[in-house]
Amino acid sequence: MASGWWLELVRVGALPPSVMVDLREDLASLLHSEVQISASVLDPDPALDLERRQYLATELLERLLDPPPAPGARRIAVAAVDLFLPVFTHVFGTAQLDGQVGVASLFRLRPEFSGAPQDAGRLRGRLLKEVLHELGHTFGLVHCRLPWCVMAASRLPEHIDLKDSHFCGACAPHLAPSCATEVIS
Repeated sequence: MASGWWLELVRVGALPPSVMVDLREDLASLLHSEVQISASVLDPDPALDLERRQYLATELLERLLDPPPAPGARRIAVAAVDLFLPVFTHVFGTAQLDGQVGVASLFRLRPEFSGAPQDAGRLRGRLLKEVLHELGHTFGLVHCRLPWCVMAASRLPEHIDLKDSHFCGACAPHLAPSCATEVIS
């Protein structure tokens, strides 16, 4: 069980600072842990794959490790660029399993990406859940079988909409006992 940890959010590129402020507030109310926004901004350009016109997520993870996070810290980057891993056409995010860093992108989470009208509230909820999901991976959590748990796998943004913004009773103790808002198996 993790204890004494805190979360550092890192803005990637031209992401509006207001997105980070809203995300910090949402995360702090759910996690009952300290959540800070880094003053530094990560430049995504070194991760750009010109052929794919996407950004290699693992390259961003590597860049998040320089300098290394403080002991007890988790560092999650938030981007507005299209992310990929070599074996996938795209990803909403990725993280080091049982590591300290992760990245999430709102690029494909935007409702208008799939032809729906803009919806700031839906986007905010999707980003929150994706960041929580990647944070869970940093604590060693794999995908949960409960479809409403924030650790459930999501292939489409609409799958994220179906999840709660909480960890289930089996997943929550890996972060801290206070992260379990319900104990349902």
